[in-house]
Amino acid sequence: MWSSISAVIPVYNSQDSLQELYSRLSTVLKGICHDYEIIMIDDGSKDNSYEKMKDLHYKDNMVKVIQLDGNFGQQNALMCGFRYATGDYIVTLDDDLQHKPEVIEKMINKLNQGYDVVYGIAKNKQHSFYRNLGSKMTNYIFNRICSKPQNIRVSSFRVIKREILNKIIEDNTYFVYLSAIILRITKNIGNVYIEHNARKYGKSNYNFIKLFKLFVKLYIYYSDRSFLKKFTLSAPQYRVRDKML
Repeated sequence: MWSSISAVIPVYNSQDSLQELYSRLSTVLKGICHDYEIIMIDDGSKDNSYEKMKDLHYKDNMVKVIQLDGNFGQQNALMCGFRYATGDYIVTLDDDLQHKPEVIEKMINKLNQGYDVVYGIAKNKQHSFYRNLGSKMTNYIFNRICSKPQNIRVSSFRVIKREILNKIIEDNTYFVYLSAIILRITKNIGNVYIEHNARKYGKSNYNFIKLFKLFVKLYIYYSDRSFLKKFTLSAPQYRVRDKML
């Protein structure tokens, strides 16, 4: 068994999936490590997600919950959660049950083959058209502006070693994109190919306009074009409204 794992989950309008996600994830973590924590960050949900998160915390103090003061975006929410994480291994996964907690052990086994970060990559993605398009465009942009090795792919399902996380949380860029930050720190990255579930609850928030804005910001904030720096903003990555740790 491993020493300690922090599972960090950004939450947005996912009240229906949280109980099942918690049940499956906690069962997995109890079986593979001596100590664990589940950190859920509510990114300005408009449903009862935060109330559900608090209920989970009251029932199990291994669940730590944070409510942001508005919608700051998935990546910024993760950065917030990272700064409260205490584990030797840090896992990030989505709140919609498309990432299977049951493959975390496989990903950590891969990490311990000598990698700094391991991404879980879907064999057959069960995403919407725009989400799949976004993944392809992200891969293209990372190849161009982040010097990503061609044989490596990235996703929002990942395991990170503590020493890499300590470097990630030093980054104060207003527009957070974690894989771009990771690629600045290390290219020692592995992939594990996994099965991908269809979305069980809710619907994707991706659309063309959001994707376009995402890639413009990626280019402005993470390319090496110095003239673009005048278009960047200097502001807090997030603001915390409430937390139960």
